[in-house]
Amino acid sequence: MMKKVIKKLLAALLAVAMVCAMAIPAFADNTKEDLGLNHCYAAFQIFTGDVTGDDIDGFKISHVKWGKNIPDDEGFLAKLRADLTLNSKFANADSLQKVLDVMKDWTTSDDNSIAFARFVCNYIYTDPNANRVPVKTDHTNGIELDEPGYYLIVDTSSFSSDAYGDSYHAYNSFLLKVTKGPYHVQITPKVVKPTVEKKVYDNDDGSSSGDNNGWGSSADHAINEEFQFQLIATLPESENNGRAYDYYNKYTVRFNDTLSNGITYDRLDSVVINSNGHTYDIPKDSPKYNVDVSHLESDHSFVVSIPDVKTCVEDSGFNLNNGATITVTYTAHLNENAAVNGSAENKNSVRLQYSNNPRPDGEYWGYTPTPESEVYVYTYQLNNTKRAETENGTPLPGAVFQLYSDADCKNEVKLYQDGEFYYPIKNATGKEAVEMKSAANGQFNVKGLDAGTYYLRETTPPAGYSACPDTTIVISATHDGNRVNLESSKLYTTIINNKAGGITLPSTGGIGTTLFYVVGGGLMVAAIVLLVTKKRMENK
Repeated sequence: MMKKVIKKLLAALLAVAMVCAMAIPAFADNTKEDLGLNHCYAAFQIFTGDVTGDDIDGFKISHVKWGKNIPDDEGFLAKLRADLTLNSKFANADSLQKVLDVMKDWTTSDDNSIAFARFVCNYIYTDPNANRVPVKTDHTNGIELDEPGYYLIVDTSSFSSDAYGDSYHAYNSFLLKVTKGPYHVQITPKVVKPTVEKKVYDNDDGSSSGDNNGWGSSADHAINEEFQFQLIATLPESENNGRAYDYYNKYTVRFNDTLSNGITYDRLDSVVINSNGHTYDIPKDSPKYNVDVSHLESDHSFVVSIPDVKTCVEDSGFNLNNGATITVTYTAHLNENAAVNGSAENKNSVRLQYSNNPRPDGEYWGYTPTPESEVYVYTYQLNNTKRAETENGTPLPGAVFQLYSDADCKNEVKLYQDGEFYYPIKNATGKEAVEMKSAANGQFNVKGLDAGTYYLRETTPPAGYSACPDTTIVISATHDGNRVNLESSKLYTTIINNKAGGITLPSTGGIGTTLFYVVGGGLMVAAIVLLVTKKRMENK
């Protein structure tokens, strides 16, 4: 009977052979983490005994005893009986034999085995009576063990940190059965590496505004126009139908989002989890996640945290081992500090932090950041100047204009004035729409327009001057990551007025008057040719 029990114990302990097996190797830019080499491991002996058998029939351990790192078996058993994560399965386990009795029907990698594995790891690192001195340490892709038994193998590597004080590496720890010594334990961590991506929405309406439409890495927007960002974290599935996430008591993710000075956070819209073909919307009032906006004023950053992804979905079919994507959507807008005309200063970035160590001790518990994901938002400024007679003529103050988004000039782009600039009113509160009026230097500049086609109409010309015909202005931008190709000449418009009764010419980027000069010259040449032809006909 005892041999049968021991045999089942071995099977059960083999089932927990991957305690804390989750490995999430993070990475730094342009480097790859070595998954096994250059890691330092410590071995803690949990059980030991006598080894019998051979390579053909297999090895067995008999006369099982507590290992060197469990010096206080009574204390260990007391903790085991009180552990709620084991659902009181060991409530009457006051001896090693009773522990074996509880475990005799456990199967490989079932919930019971994993829970027991977590308990052993927690005991070693949190109980003051545990012997935390490892029986062996090594700095390699494996570790040499001299005695047979069952060991808790712990990754104790000391990694360098980035500028944020975070390590780009991951720790590994797991239980491992060893039946013959000396024995080299080969360590092959599993790879489950979360990533993060950020996107911004561009509502391109097709009006010659550029090449962005939908979610992408860049967008064009007007100041005070609301638009959305998405933060997308991908948590890969456990390899080979594994249970890697189960070795964590909880699995935390944190989206650390940083806005530029020209972007204002408005509100969180949704948190959605997709896993195994199912979509789960987390309610806004749910305690399953939290939003910290306390640093928006100081450094333009905020944090969206999910304390435990494993339990945030109330669906029995949800299992993080199947992998998941977490999508956070929020609304923002460009403010008056936004950089204009192709500048990449309106940058927005996110860093994902996630649980990187299954161990329970505070010293080693932490998060590992992924590299930043960045997106860019562009906006544009029109520089308009009112002049008399020519492009270099005297500036004309007092001319009144309105801006439209359609050729019929029915859809006015409402503007408000702040200092020397006019801004799109959009969703700005407490702002009064005004007409544009040229200043003493003839200028009336509009800051913060989306890419597109606009129409400038003069409603009141300066005294003594005729009104200028409508001026068409096209802002066309082609995006390339953090760069935008833009015809800067289209952003400078000179509107020329002649004296009342004369011809008034618009000049956009110096082209308007040139066109009129060319056409006028052509007409003069045609008139001369007709005159000469008529004279010749009369002389015949």
